[in-house]
Amino acid sequence: MQFSLLIALAIYLVVVVAMAFLFKSRIQSEEDFLIGGRSFGLWLTTFSLFATWFGAGTLIAATDEVYSEGLRITALEPYGAGMCLVFSSLLLAKPLWNMGIMTYSDFYRIKYGERVEKMSVFINIPVYVGWITVQIITLANILHTFFPLPVWVFIAGISFLSLALTVSGGLWSVSITDSFQLTIIISGLVYLFFKVFGLLPSEWSALIETVDMKKLVFLPRESLGEFLGWVSLFSISALGNMTGQDMVQRMLSAKSAEVARTGCLLAGIMYLVFGSIPVVLGLTAGATLGDVDGSIVPQLIESYLDPVTAVVLIMTIVSAVISTITSALLAPSSLLSHNFLKSHFPNVPLLALSRWSVLFIMLLSLLTVVLGEDVYSLLESSYAIGFVGFFVPMTIGVFTPYVCERSCVVSMVVSISIWLGEFFIGGDVPYALIAVAVGYPIYFIVYHYLHVQSKPAQN
Repeated sequence: MQFSLLIALAIYLVVVVAMAFLFKSRIQSEEDFLIGGRSFGLWLTTFSLFATWFGAGTLIAATDEVYSEGLRITALEPYGAGMCLVFSSLLLAKPLWNMGIMTYSDFYRIKYGERVEKMSVFINIPVYVGWITVQIITLANILHTFFPLPVWVFIAGISFLSLALTVSGGLWSVSITDSFQLTIIISGLVYLFFKVFGLLPSEWSALIETVDMKKLVFLPRESLGEFLGWVSLFSISALGNMTGQDMVQRMLSAKSAEVARTGCLLAGIMYLVFGSIPVVLGLTAGATLGDVDGSIVPQLIESYLDPVTAVVLIMTIVSAVISTITSALLAPSSLLSHNFLKSHFPNVPLLALSRWSVLFIMLLSLLTVVLGEDVYSLLESSYAIGFVGFFVPMTIGVFTPYVCERSCVVSMVVSISIWLGEFFIGGDVPYALIAVAVGYPIYFIVYHYLHVQSKPAQN
């Protein structure tokens, strides 16, 4: 199987790199690089949105977590992430597209001013760097199990490929290669499902009946603390990701507001449907594998598939992770170049700034790999900052006329300060949920003070 996998990887590399460079000629401006010139049709918008988060977290980590914790953990991945796309379709796609912005930081500049714009850039970068790092490490370790080469060789190869795909054509090359990779991902997942479960629904139900009833609890009700913990987890994924540049970037690439809305909705439905396959594989792993030792999906591939189809499934994992890395790489580099470097280097061409920013984010991610697991685990745990820091100003800016820079800054600082208790105090407290709940009254108290109390009395 090792030789077959090597050949498959070589073919895969040639195809995706060729596709990426084929669309390089489409990149004539910063708008082309960052949001595809606002020209994506429905299918490309849908597939690029679906691919945004469908990576190692969905295929590998979620499967293992469901096996250990049961359905309740799916509040984060995949159901929280899938519902984020659905909510964003219903609430954000049209108003954000109609603003004519290129990044989420543009939204904060228009609504709240340059100070909040810069804050949004530098708060987001560590989150994406941690995410990229974890994806690279995960894929490198998977490939290391099949080839007797040092892990650093795979880290370097994965990083170079992701960099080449992103730099060559920006969102165009990322989205086109994502669409190609998604055909591999969906086909591979569906094939694995039917190989493990059989073709008849009666075979599926027989396996589901072997699952411990405790693991089938989706919404915990044993205690208020567990319930609030679940709500917090779901909110971080379903609501917090609505503030993410990676998702919004793909919505803004649509050729119309209606395409953005519809594409986001279809992507969310696809995410929920195909994300359920790893969930079911994790729930039933005890029956399908017996003693589980290590990650579930690779063991299922080894146990149920012949060498040729095993290669296809391994390529599914590779495709999913690469598509996620390129998405995560383009998002913070877009913020860095468009909302920070552009004003500091006015004489440098905008396309050059965009590409140099991609390189900088990748080097920062590789530095994080070198610094070790403690660092990138800390950065990965900061994914909640989108929900904590930006959900309040985002919703107020989109849905109300009560925008105020100082109110926004104070609310963000207070919310983030509360959330940091998770790191310094700990305990089973839903810090993120509390932080956002406090952020709204803080915002409006400051707004009232500045815009009502400060007005001179009328005679």
